[in-house]
Amino acid sequence: MINKPNIVISKCINIDNCRYNGDRVNDDFLNKLWKHVNFIAVCPEVAIWLWTPRMPVKLYWNPDRNIVKMYQSSKKIDLTDKMNDFSNKFLNKLENIDWFVMKNRSPSCWIKDVKVYPDWKSKIAHGKSSWLFVKNIENIFENYPLEDEWRLKNFRIRESFLTKIFCLAKLRWVFESWKISELQNFQAENKYLFMAYSPKYQVELWRIIASYDKTNFEEIKKYYHETILKLFNSKNDTWKIINAFTHIFWYFKNSCSKEEKEFFLETLDLYKESRIPSSTIINILNIWAIRDKQEYILKQTILNPYPKDLMELSDSWKLLKL
Repeated sequence: MINKPNIVISKCINIDNCRYNGDRVNDDFLNKLWKHVNFIAVCPEVAIWLWTPRMPVKLYWNPDRNIVKMYQSSKKIDLTDKMNDFSNKFLNKLENIDWFVMKNRSPSCWIKDVKVYPDWKSKIAHGKSSWLFVKNIENIFENYPLEDEWRLKNFRIRESFLTKIFCLAKLRWVFESWKISELQNFQAENKYLFMAYSPKYQVELWRIIASYDKTNFEEIKKYYHETILKLFNSKNDTWKIINAFTHIFWYFKNSCSKEEKEFFLETLDLYKESRIPSSTIINILNIWAIRDKQEYILKQTILNPYPKDLMELSDSWKLLKL
């Protein structure tokens, strides 16, 4: 890799014993990822002087100010301003961030489905939200990807996560080169990967590159990055992935036998039914590309999206949304 992905991660995952009970979470996948990425660790609760171990905090709705507030009921302390102040200072100092991996069910980092109470005394929740630190991430890093370590146990979500972080890291290197030719190459190499997420935004990315006039590269970088984040936030439907693989398949329509074509289409059906991983199809296309010396296809990111030692088939078997 030219650049390592830069990922902000909850410090209690593999790094520090800073959970509310003085524990930490050991995650095998994220530990394996360590040598491939730059982790920026943070524990928002410890940062605002909530010691370890500590009493729980919760969110409640303040109708007077029309906001969600953070409260430690046992000590009757409102922590909203402290958490917002820290979040803004920490997040505004960050540069070149590719992703955020937050602790599932953490009192400060849980991404969604956090219970919100009608007041700080209530024991019955009446709604759901995300925690304050995450809300500040969403405000400052609009459209940036957020994930929690529990969802990454799902094979399809983990595969998509790895594909995206290494693509975004490569894009940062392209921007640092200040060469429109490198950006054109990047776009070409990611043609089918982008097609697998959003054909609409794929076309828009080409339009942004086409607007280059030797004086507006900074503006090109801004809009291109904003658009690629929107592309990666698009729903990665199976039919889009199959469509991208089918487009690559047509490069081999003249060199493949009838039996090979039938086998490939049967394999696509198995993938559509979630009975095999995408790597099965990728291996077939890579073999054909090597055989036919299809250099353009061999350079496609979708066929080699991340380091091979990160490939693993372990799965939570949970049907989670991408």
